[in-house]
Amino acid sequence: MTNILAVENDQQTASMIYSALSQREKYHLAIVESGYTALEAITQKQFDLIIIDRDLSYMNGVKTAGKIREKLGGDKPPFVITAPFFTRDDVEELLPFGVFDFWERPVSIQRIRLTVDMIAKSWKSQRDNLVNYREFLDRNGKDTERI
Repeated sequence: MTNILAVENDQQTASMIYSALSQREKYHLAIVESGYTALEAITQKQFDLIIIDRDLSYMNGVKTAGKIREKLGGDKPPFVITAPFFTRDDVEELLPFGVFDFWERPVSIQRIRLTVDMIAKSWKSQRDNLVNYREFLDRNGKDTERI
């Protein structure tokens, strides 16, 4: 069973994540709306993946990812970050936290399932995200302002 925490205040994205993962027997999904609630949740349960909205209210996704990594240490669990778009600076700022993938909204149910399945099967350490980062840059053009 893969335990997933989604920290998402965008209702459409939260609904897509729920639709993609909640009916599947191999996942246990918890959805919260704030970074503060996420910090509380990680003290109560061990998660294998954390999906974070970059644009959370009060404590944004970058700060939330940093605080989670501070509390948990090490290089697990991996993160997936959601946002309407990403710049190269966003990607480079988030990469050290153990980000496995970046989902630009709207994200499809198929993309959610494929990414989560890939993480569940193959995530070992933050080095895995370096390969993913290169693929992300290739997919979205290395020389663009907006990635």
